Amino acid sequence: MENGDAYGMNRAGWSEAWTEHRPAPLNLTDTQILDWLGEYCDQAIYRRPSPESRGGFTLYCYDIRTSGATLREAVCLAAAKWKEANE
Repeated sequence: MENGDAYGMNRAGWSEAWTEHRPAPLNLTDTQILDWLGEYCDQAIYRRPSPESRGGFTLYCYDIRTSGATLREAVCLAAAKWKEANE
């Protein structure tokens, strides 16, 4: 095996280890989003945008922490993560 091949494999392994797996967000209606928040989430935090960060919402739903630029994005992703974990 050449050094370039070994380097490429190590680099790919590192990338996979540090890259968060994100399932495709579910497409929930407004009512489903509110119901899901009420049933599954303990906490929702809004972060204002700043020069250092884009801001957005962080949800804590059971043991799943999910962030998104909008509340809709965060909830739809959290619901997809929850569904994947419970399948």
